[in-house]
Amino acid sequence: MSDITVGADALHAFLTRAYEGLGLPGEDAIRCAAQMVDAELRGVNSHGCVRFPVFADRLRRGTANPRPSVRTITDLPAYSLLDGDLGMSAVVGSRAMEVAMEKAAAAGIGACALRRSSHTGHVGYLAALALQKEMIGIVISGATGNLAPWGGADRLIGNNPVAFAVPSNQEFPIIFDMATSKVARGYVLLAARAGEPIPEGWALDPEGNPTTDAALGAKGTMLPLGGYKGYGLALMFSFLTSALSGNGFDSEQPDWLDADHPFALPLLAIAIDPGRCLGGDYQAAVDDAVRQVKASRLAPGFDEIRIPGEGAHRRYAAALKSGVGLKEAVFGDLNRIAAEVGAEPLAAS
Repeated sequence: MSDITVGADALHAFLTRAYEGLGLPGEDAIRCAAQMVDAELRGVNSHGCVRFPVFADRLRRGTANPRPSVRTITDLPAYSLLDGDLGMSAVVGSRAMEVAMEKAAAAGIGACALRRSSHTGHVGYLAALALQKEMIGIVISGATGNLAPWGGADRLIGNNPVAFAVPSNQEFPIIFDMATSKVARGYVLLAARAGEPIPEGWALDPEGNPTTDAALGAKGTMLPLGGYKGYGLALMFSFLTSALSGNGFDSEQPDWLDADHPFALPLLAIAIDPGRCLGGDYQAAVDDAVRQVKASRLAPGFDEIRIPGEGAHRRYAAALKSGVGLKEAVFGDLNRIAAEVGAEPLAAS
């Protein structure tokens, strides 16, 4: 299917209206729209508008909470544990990072665990919030069980993602965001929605066989990044999110697509104030490392060495000028939901 181009500002305004139509207060709707548009602009389509139909379905069914009451469960000098009350991650996940930054401002480093967030979405967006305070941001998210343990056949462990944001003096924000599966499951969902195949090695079908059928891959098992190493990381991240927050093991959550049942994910937000921790010029040290990396010899077939976040920033800048490309099916989903909630439709640019 071909793409339909929409302006970034128009997409943000549309999503804000749609989220308001689904019951979110204005400021929360703006945050949710911003997280989703940021994903589209940076090329993280797996966590962009393809996710909106399930978010909308969950908000209407009451398995996600448009007006959560975030509670503090544990509060220590450098750590807090919050209950997100099934709120949207752009709302409750942002609150977790804000708490972590408050702790870091006082102690140099701060952490905040969050349980019962209704899908943590584009975690790179949450980690990058720390850059506003010139802090290092780290966000680790749990996920529903969609990976088999290395050597196993059952879906038990989430493809738990991690994102890092590092302050620097570069033209682009240094952000590294990855899932512990070969690709984020959202890319499989996007391919399934567009009726397109997926590459070999991304997923297994429900019977455990390799598949290039995106619909079967979405119902089956994601494959870990780097074999047993990806499995090991996913399990460690589960210990740092699900276990540390008291959210329950990954496999205890229903499939995110099953909107009839509440879906509660955890995350761990960490903020580090390098100025307080180092007492020196941290950003200068980062910039020096970047210069050395980019000046190193190129391997055959490459014309440059990129730093994490550099390619995404180029896509971001280009999409701000030329617009965001949405699959026809995704564009149709957005306007179908707009009609259902009485919001003004999204127009192609």
